[in-house]
Amino acid sequence: MASLPMLSFVLALGYALLALLLSLTLLRDGRARRPGAARAWLPVDVVLPARNEASALPATLASLLAQDYPGAFTVWVVDDRSDDGTADVVRAAAERDRRVRLVSVRTPSRRLAPKVHAVACGIAAGSAPWIVTTDADCRFERGWLRALLASADVNDVMVAGYVETARPGRARGLLGHVEAVDWASLMLTNSALLRLGARVASSANNQAYRRAAFEAAGRFGVAGRAPSGDEDLLTQRLGALPGASVAFADAPEARVLTEAAGSWPQFVRQRRRWVSRYQHPQHYHPGFLAGIAWLGLHSLSLALATLTAPWWPAGQGWLLASWAVVLPVVLTGMHLGLARLGRRDLMGWPVVAWALLHPFLIALSALWAGLRPGSWRAGAEAYRLRLWRAWWRRAWRRRVSGNAS
Repeated sequence: MASLPMLSFVLALGYALLALLLSLTLLRDGRARRPGAARAWLPVDVVLPARNEASALPATLASLLAQDYPGAFTVWVVDDRSDDGTADVVRAAAERDRRVRLVSVRTPSRRLAPKVHAVACGIAAGSAPWIVTTDADCRFERGWLRALLASADVNDVMVAGYVETARPGRARGLLGHVEAVDWASLMLTNSALLRLGARVASSANNQAYRRAAFEAAGRFGVAGRAPSGDEDLLTQRLGALPGASVAFADAPEARVLTEAAGSWPQFVRQRRRWVSRYQHPQHYHPGFLAGIAWLGLHSLSLALATLTAPWWPAGQGWLLASWAVVLPVVLTGMHLGLARLGRRDLMGWPVVAWALLHPFLIALSALWAGLRPGSWRAGAEAYRLRLWRAWWRRAWRRRVSGNAS
């Protein structure tokens, strides 16, 4: 009766090896530039989708307009069918500062998911060579825009930025610290993957990409109908362009502060939404999906084996071995990464608490997403059926083209 703990050990071993690879990758010297490097500062369009964000927008806009970016930038706030006075807040800001522009979305798109449609409208309104996207509940350091763009090399089609829920020393309570470490783990993983050449993920509230690359990739494409995960899919789409690369902005000034969950149910609900995006796998890079699947299976097996340990006496040794394999690698890797980020305030007990809770949080999020997946409708037409039809059409065209050649 030790099959579940044995499976947990096998999955833990693979997870630990992957974590070790990513940790060693982070020790390599990065190529990110610090802000202030001599360069031509191109115009930037900052696209800010907003739905019922009247209370959050004033502080967000003040934070954006205080940027010390040497070039020109315009903030395009896209009011996505709000009914709380969001448009009035933007109009008032636009009267005070000409860099703020309002874009109004009246009806949903039949081709794009609602938020993707809002971002697309903001992009279409502007014409700057660089597009930067963020969210209405974010806050920015004065040098954010400069640091983000300074991280781009000539071949970089995108710059992915770091997102955090608490500035150094500002995390509060168990939840605040665990959430901050969890975001740090995501950012460190993405940074390591990009160093390895895996252009698979980014955060929509802190990313920049070239307009020319966006157009060359066919904009959002059919993946723009995805209810969630559009930022990851766009990263993979742009990263697949010939000769393209994606950078990660390491400078502390390039970090964006996003709103914390506020409660454990909300924290798990947010992670459940993230997991739901992988229920439309046809767009994702196979290697990326394999890693996500391994993480999910590892977390599920370890959590279940731990909770049922009293009923698996013959497997308790395998369970202890699973934890013994994972914890040293994860704790060491996270401490090295946090030191590299300058987040020593999260070292010690917050990392230990996160490492112990993480498998259970992932397992709960995955089970919840499986029992109650996210909405599969974008506009008026069923999303999943349309995507599978498009996938089969592409597969059929490739087969016909192969036979013809």
